[in-house]
Amino acid sequence: MKTPDLVFRGRRLSSDRALVLAAVLPEQDAVRRAAADGADLVCFAGTGAESLVAWTRETFPGLVTGIDTADPAVAAACCEAGADLILARADLAAVAARFGAGYAAPSLSGVAGLPDGGVVLDAGVVRTAPSLPDDVPVLVEAADDGTPAGLALAALAASAGAAIIRTAHVRETRQVAEMAASIAGTRPPAKAVRWE
Repeated sequence: MKTPDLVFRGRRLSSDRALVLAAVLPEQDAVRRAAADGADLVCFAGTGAESLVAWTRETFPGLVTGIDTADPAVAAACCEAGADLILARADLAAVAARFGAGYAAPSLSGVAGLPDGGVVLDAGVVRTAPSLPDDVPVLVEAADDGTPAGLALAALAASAGAAIIRTAHVRETRQVAEMAASIAGTRPPAKAVRWE
């Protein structure tokens, strides 16, 4: 269940568990919380995120930064500010190719000119145990994010091979991803306890 190496603008992400993408409000405190809770990636939605993208890159250089948009102008402006990943709600492959940014979209048909390891299928919200393709990295979001049922779905998605889990509940989702990887044997348990 090792996460495939992903490369967004030359930044390599490799992990023994599903990566956690924090979908946060476009504010500095939200980014600080996500980073403190162990997010691997952070993304912002909407217009006007360029200054926050630049601030995040400067303040948290190890945190991969993304923009969630359907607008090519917003995607380009955020990439100019340093965004590593475009979570596309429309065909923005040309923008991603122009900047060498990673690209996540619900459909990858006809996508060309993007760097190897920089393309992710956005499977959207999962509501049942997912059956995921194994020929491309997959990003998912569990229904009822943060609830016990949502965390169970996140665990199932991680076990099914999801490369990235999008969440607003970073700490809990990261723990679930680590647990799933420990059960699969791709990482040691955080704490081994023998029951008697």
